[in-house]
Amino acid sequence: MPELKGTLKNIVYRNDDNDYSIIRIVTEDDIIETITGYFQKLSEGVTYTFFGNYTTHQKYGKQFKAESYQKQEIQHEDGIVSYLSSHLFTGIGPKTAEKIVSLLGVDAVDKIIDDPSVLRPIGLSAVRMKKLQQELIKERHHEMILVKLYHYGFTSKMAMKLIAAYGLQTLEKIEANPYQMITDIDQIGFLKADLIAKTLGIEDEDPRRIEAAIEFTFESRGYQKGDTYLTQEQIELYLESYLRVNVDVKPHIEKLIFEGKIKQINDMYSLSPSYFSEYYIAEKLNALSQLPHIQDDVFDLIDLIEKTKFITYTKVQKEAIATALASKVSIITGGPGTGKTTIIDGIVSAYLQVNNLKKTDYEIATKIGLMAPTGRAAKRMRDILELPAKTIHSALGYGYDGNFEYSKLLPMPYELIIIDEASMIDIFLGHRLMDAISEQAQVVIVGDVDQLPSVGPGQFLEDLIASKKTAVTYLTQIHRQAATSQIVRLSQKVNQRTLIEEDLKTEDDVFMYQCYPNQIMHTLIKQIKGALDKGYDLYKDIQVLVPVYKGDLGIDQINVLLQDEFNPKSSLHMTSGDKSFYEGDKVIQLVNEPKQGIMNGDVGIVKKVHKNDDNQYTLTVIFDDQEVVYNKEDIDQLNLAYAISVHKAQGSEYDIVMMPLVKSYMHMFKKELIYTAMTRAKSHLLLLGDMKLIMYAANHVTEKRQTLLKQFLNQEVPNQEKELSPYDFM
Repeated sequence: MPELKGTLKNIVYRNDDNDYSIIRIVTEDDIIETITGYFQKLSEGVTYTFFGNYTTHQKYGKQFKAESYQKQEIQHEDGIVSYLSSHLFTGIGPKTAEKIVSLLGVDAVDKIIDDPSVLRPIGLSAVRMKKLQQELIKERHHEMILVKLYHYGFTSKMAMKLIAAYGLQTLEKIEANPYQMITDIDQIGFLKADLIAKTLGIEDEDPRRIEAAIEFTFESRGYQKGDTYLTQEQIELYLESYLRVNVDVKPHIEKLIFEGKIKQINDMYSLSPSYFSEYYIAEKLNALSQLPHIQDDVFDLIDLIEKTKFITYTKVQKEAIATALASKVSIITGGPGTGKTTIIDGIVSAYLQVNNLKKTDYEIATKIGLMAPTGRAAKRMRDILELPAKTIHSALGYGYDGNFEYSKLLPMPYELIIIDEASMIDIFLGHRLMDAISEQAQVVIVGDVDQLPSVGPGQFLEDLIASKKTAVTYLTQIHRQAATSQIVRLSQKVNQRTLIEEDLKTEDDVFMYQCYPNQIMHTLIKQIKGALDKGYDLYKDIQVLVPVYKGDLGIDQINVLLQDEFNPKSSLHMTSGDKSFYEGDKVIQLVNEPKQGIMNGDVGIVKKVHKNDDNQYTLTVIFDDQEVVYNKEDIDQLNLAYAISVHKAQGSEYDIVMMPLVKSYMHMFKKELIYTAMTRAKSHLLLLGDMKLIMYAANHVTEKRQTLLKQFLNQEVPNQEKELSPYDFM
């Protein structure tokens, strides 16, 4: 691997949260080189060797991307002075460091580690001498850990993660059981841990290896396919690709069952967190369904609502409102244009009428709980219904410490709960939600069951509907205001798999631009400019949807190109890895940050980049009417949002949706993805590329998930004794 040796000149940028740094060094030939990578805190004036490769950054030109590094054993006196006076050591300033080096020379560090009393002539106290020795030993230990981690094949970034998690015990933890990293460290899977295990001499038949592979099989299937259980035959089949040896897995499965990590139901096996989540969702829903119904005179009430709102409901809409009012728990499912919002408004109006309340009454916020999985979906509910609406996490009181305020011990206060976009709910969020619903509450679950399933495991909405244990209203009729929309008609044909080649044409509000992949960006930019000329807003009205992140037409590359085209850059900016953010950029939040009141999927605009009181750059982003300030260690939470994934767009609507269609996306093209993407568009849908790929996607459905929720709801599996588990206290 190419290497680059030089003395650290200065640190241009550093993210203290993940150790990503941009530095400049001076080589032995007096050439200044820019290096990027993940490093411990380095010291100016110290010589290092970096291992990696040269890359060319689109904005900053040639850089050396380091995968690992090491501090040189032999240093110049100036380097030792800089090292000792750095932030790594307490109470040693430049003058004291100069005295130490003048007294002890370039071997000062080794001499102090051997015997701190050599510092006595300088006049340091015994406490300070001992403190410096301990800190030097700690840094030397860190350096030894890094060298060993690099030997194991870890990148600098991953090495920093391991040290952050395990500290000075990093090597001991890894060498005792490298497979523990799969559980403890993000982005370390079985294959990486297995490589380390090979280096450590762990045998192929080692129980730690086999059991880790079994658990990883469940985890990977859960998040790749959405399955919540596997059969023994499936476990054995999937293990073959990991283990590469013939092994009897039955005893290892039995051991994991004994340890409580796996639950067995007949010939089905489930990881305990998945099992208990589905079990408790079913338990709660079955319990709620057995409670008395709420409202009896529903049709008289609906007639009254029609008169007060000057509206005439269709027969199906009346039945949907009546079912929701008369049921403890009910479900409403249907596609765009089928009137879900009208029905929700009718249910809310009936509740207000019965309870003699107005939308402006202060107690409404604790009486009616409107919620959705994403901030954008919650905002849409709030705007349409003119009532408070929250994300599910926010409604559950999700705190910055990762805990939830509401649970079975302290249920949510709401009497009427309406949950929108329920197809996005996975079993873990579903468990949290059901756990916190009061027995006094009436629950209405709303969603389009034909959309993409949840990112996480399970199929919460689909299983609830399939179980037939809950009252369900199916909305299929397209109402007059949506019946003329080609977006609705085209998405229906995709969903029903009745699409024919004659449908692939520009018509009304759907525009199809047949072009080659190398023409897509030019066409995309041209269409965006056309929309802007007509008064549409790039940030609020126009959204590019792409199913993949990597590649020439992936989300990351399209974002950079659209940023260059539509955001005139100022000199001030902040950088996170390969991404740079400028004032005016459209950005998306990637993680839940309840302390700031923002959640994964929230989209905002960079208002300004400026320096704070500590002379550090900060970034201010506006999310709706809320301003959030990001320090340099926080901006990993952001990504550019000129283009986003279909999953991230779920729960949102845009006036104009633009979507490229290229063969490199084919592994992602399924009916559910195309249908979900199309139904994000309110006014105009623009498809660019190979139109025949729409036909391909419409005829390929997402593989059905293996789940237990429906079986639990219908009690199709043996009743097991109620037992306490860690999940009772979540």
